[in-house]
Amino acid sequence: MRMLDKVRLRLRSLFRRPNVEFELETELRFHLDQLIEENISSGMPPEEARRAAQRMIGGIAQCKEECRDMLRVNFVEDLVQDVRYTIRSLAKSPGFTGVVVATLALGIGANIAIFTIVHGVLLRPLDYPKPDQLMYLTAEAPAIGGTGSALSAPEYIEFRQMNRSFAAVGAYSTGGAAYTTGEVNLTTGDRPLRVRSISVDAHLLKALSIQPEQGRFFSDEETARWTGTLPPPIAILSHELWRTAFGQRPLVGQKVEIEGRPHEIVGIMPPGADVMDNHTQVWLPLWLHPNMARQREAHVLYVIARLKDGVIAEVAQTELSAFLENWGDRVGTTDHVPTNRPLRSVDHTLQLRALQDAIVGNASRPIWVLQAAVGFVLLIVCANLANLVMARAGSRRREFVLRIALGASRGRLLRQSVTEGAVMSVAGGILGLWLASAGVRALIRAYPTSIPRPSELTINLPVLLVALGLSTGTALLFGFVALGRGRTSSMAAALKEGARGSSGAGRHYARRGLVIAQVAFAVMLVIGTGLLVQTVYNLTRIDAGFDRSRLATFSMTLPMANSEPEARAQAYQRVLDRLRSLPGVLGTAAMSGLPPNRTPDVIATPIENYTSDDGRPFAIIDYYQFVMGDYFGTMGIPIVAGRGFERTDTASQGKVAIVNETLAKRIWKGQNPIGHRLRPPGGSFGASDDVWHTVIGVAKDVRQRGVERPAGTEFYVSLDQHGVAPPSMNVVIRTTLPPAALSGTIQQVVREVDAAVPVVRLRDMDSVFAESIRRPRLLAQLLGAFAGLGLLLAAIGTYGVLSYMVTERRREIGIRLALGATRSHVLTQIMKQGLQVTALGVTIGLAGALAVTRLIASLLFGVQPTDIVTIAFVIATITAVAVVASWLPAWRASRLDPNVALRDE
Repeated sequence: MRMLDKVRLRLRSLFRRPNVEFELETELRFHLDQLIEENISSGMPPEEARRAAQRMIGGIAQCKEECRDMLRVNFVEDLVQDVRYTIRSLAKSPGFTGVVVATLALGIGANIAIFTIVHGVLLRPLDYPKPDQLMYLTAEAPAIGGTGSALSAPEYIEFRQMNRSFAAVGAYSTGGAAYTTGEVNLTTGDRPLRVRSISVDAHLLKALSIQPEQGRFFSDEETARWTGTLPPPIAILSHELWRTAFGQRPLVGQKVEIEGRPHEIVGIMPPGADVMDNHTQVWLPLWLHPNMARQREAHVLYVIARLKDGVIAEVAQTELSAFLENWGDRVGTTDHVPTNRPLRSVDHTLQLRALQDAIVGNASRPIWVLQAAVGFVLLIVCANLANLVMARAGSRRREFVLRIALGASRGRLLRQSVTEGAVMSVAGGILGLWLASAGVRALIRAYPTSIPRPSELTINLPVLLVALGLSTGTALLFGFVALGRGRTSSMAAALKEGARGSSGAGRHYARRGLVIAQVAFAVMLVIGTGLLVQTVYNLTRIDAGFDRSRLATFSMTLPMANSEPEARAQAYQRVLDRLRSLPGVLGTAAMSGLPPNRTPDVIATPIENYTSDDGRPFAIIDYYQFVMGDYFGTMGIPIVAGRGFERTDTASQGKVAIVNETLAKRIWKGQNPIGHRLRPPGGSFGASDDVWHTVIGVAKDVRQRGVERPAGTEFYVSLDQHGVAPPSMNVVIRTTLPPAALSGTIQQVVREVDAAVPVVRLRDMDSVFAESIRRPRLLAQLLGAFAGLGLLLAAIGTYGVLSYMVTERRREIGIRLALGATRSHVLTQIMKQGLQVTALGVTIGLAGALAVTRLIASLLFGVQPTDIVTIAFVIATITAVAVVASWLPAWRASRLDPNVALRDE
């Protein structure tokens, strides 16, 4: 109770201050009056009695102060006084305050924005129960550069049966014969939509350990019976699609048309439920064609597994390695089984990694590079602000000395300085938070597919704690720098200096050292940015193998459920013919995969008179391209040997094909490939049987899996000759018109074929190409912004140091001019000092850049980390900026009137 009484008394002293003061005054007056009466009773005259009583008490004001100290709430009053004084002081220097707050906001805002990405993408666990137990299993073919590939259905089933480390092992697919490319047509009312889809088995839903918001998940029977020609007509909708497209009306048990046939909605996913950051809107039961389900060469399933409780990833990896040592012996076949030693082009192995690492992929290093870059920016900001605070503290040194002379302790001055820094830091931190939030939102809108897990990028508690830490750190920096700068060894000397605020050589060296640090950090940032800008430039100059100018493209999917391959071919042909007749259209074609950023097909293809490294008569071909119309002419892909497809091929009995240069070199090794034969699986493009195709031409290599990667092997089949087509195709149009001008006509043409089919991703091929290099472009743009900010701050720091030096040496410069020094000599001397500081910063920065740029070597393309041209350009740029920053104060010093300078002093 005693403690509670103390707390209550102190709270009352804070929040009911007038009442407490009145009571204290009344009580002290009462005691004083009592002492006076006692003195009078003892025979003292009234005046002498009053004086004696006051001497005994020690003064009303002093007693009040002692009583307030006993309440221990003075620190709150002092804080309020410090804040009021700080606000008044900063209001008198709006320029200084504005520069500090704006600089802090930029530095803190940049760090908060990037840390939001770091936390949301790299540090925040996945939104699943026990996410650290989730692992991702992929096939790897290092001999041909194949990474992150799917497993075959037999491998998936075998691994699920053999393993002892996982509680659940499930599979999913974003492609296949039924649902094509991870998207499906969905009709809501009379409005066709193209939505993201994924096909999953019941084991995957168990592995993820998520529960439906409504309804149920798929059963084992619904996802494991791979029979017939189509999967069961059931589906689960995402919460987001259910809300936006169906207005949250009851749907479980109802029918929704998906891919041209009614599907029963059996469940609704909880908000945010997803797989592999796929932005899934429709979940479908996993189904494979029975033939594909038996093929070990058909890699179509991606596998996610959940570790058993108490089992760590290293144990599971050890178990997998043991399986890979003798997989064939375990399953009773040696036909295309994974191995621990994938040395040949036909070999592959299996790799386990954490699911979060698989989702983040190769985005991890660029994100950490950005975090390091904004860290450099923050260091430059701190150095710049330290210089500003030192300059301001130097001008207030006389004030500090006077306050010490009047009895203020250094602790009291430190508290005042920290309060001043805290006020500006809080203002800068709040503004920085707003800038960070706006910046992250703008980044997601501008680059929605460049950053993994965009839904996780929010300003949450960890981000706010980082913002608080940065603001607190800068506040302490302000306080210690200001107090340290205001110290002096001689109070008399400081008082005699008056308002000049001169400083010693040591403090000049400190300020120059801070500028050197700013320049050094700026050099490292700008060199890194220059290398990445050169990388983006090199990527844009790559010959992707086709002419992307004046080329428009869009995608469409004909429902598989209500159309046969022959009918789909006729429908696509009508679309191509109708578009070809439009004014301004020079050519049309359709293709199954759109370069330069598509997923490999990796299909085992029998080749006549060919034996692979392991003695089998087939090769793994990276890409199948099924084409219609004048594909090579429309795309601008040269035929380097033989000929292209012709209309007369349609009437030919023998089937023909075209291969790319890489396939011709790898299979026939210097021989003429014309006349050789391959037999692609007919099921891969809708044909009823497998027939031999004769090579009639060799096409120039086209980059398919990103412009930065070399071309893989590619095999072209003319669907016009077969009279069949897969459900999804990409249509390309060579035209003199922009895509927007063709939009209405294209939609009308497609509606004439099927009113339920939407036109998606209508754009020009330059946009497709830009999308393939979006991540390096984004990294270069962000680093460029941070480097520009760092360079600007370094220039401001150089300018500020020289300006302050000119102000302090005003009397000296005036004397030099009065004694005959030329203005050009003064200009040269001042600029020399500025360029000396810059030269030291550049030298240190170059040494740091040589170490730092090696960390981003894997992000570069076509340029070395020690590229001389880039480094020379950066040095020239920074030197030019330093010349401008040094010239302004030097010019002002050279224009000084010695009479005015000496009279002012």
